[in-house]
Amino acid sequence: MALNKSIALDNGITVNYHRIASVNSITNKASIIEIASYTSKEKREEEKEKIENREPINIYIHTQYLSTNYTKDLNVDSAYEYIKTLDMFNGYTDDI
Repeated sequence: MALNKSIALDNGITVNYHRIASVNSITNKASIIEIASYTSKEKREEEKEKIENREPINIYIHTQYLSTNYTKDLNVDSAYEYIKTLDMFNGYTDDI
């Protein structure tokens, strides 16, 4: 799963394809969601192919970490539901 949404970064690069790369917890303190954003879905697919073939990767990936209130049962699915409520992803479309 991923989200499609055009977002212009401060550095001038526009990212359009966003996926949750990881979900972590600091017990009883915070939950952390890592979002990897790509210029396109095709670049994400290229990344996966390069990883599978153990080849060098030269793809722009913008990574950000969102810290939220601690949620004991936070997983990738519930993290997607959470980020869909954020203003930055207003107007997204799902890529399932």
